[in-house]
Amino acid sequence: MKGKALFAVGVAVGYVWGSKSWSEVYRRVRGGAQKVWKNPEVQDNVHQASEAVQESVPDILDNLYEAGKKLMERAETMFPGITTPKTGQRSDSTARTVPTIKSDVVSDPALDDTTGSDWTGEGGAAPEGPATNTPPRTD
Repeated sequence: MKGKALFAVGVAVGYVWGSKSWSEVYRRVRGGAQKVWKNPEVQDNVHQASEAVQESVPDILDNLYEAGKKLMERAETMFPGITTPKTGQRSDSTARTVPTIKSDVVSDPALDDTTGSDWTGEGGAAPEGPATNTPPRTD
């Protein structure tokens, strides 16, 4: 079904692009699509589909949770100790902590953007040229 729909879209796009009066054809195709979209039966089906999706989301999440638990159980059998907490971590599975992120930059080059500033530690440029591991050219 998906392949047929993509083929129909491809035919429509090719028809619009291939015609000499493409703007008129585009308006006709767009008008037809809008008529179909505004059809009460189509809107009723769209509404029913959206309700079905909203009703099935909790079941999908439950299934994903159960699959994740099974995956962790299999991982524990294959790699014993993988799920045990490391030192300093809580063993409570319901408690979630956000890791603190430490900056890996000693200074911010944007704070000192004057000409001639040495940014070699930040990957920027030194007064002698770009900060690279290769010696500068002497030609």
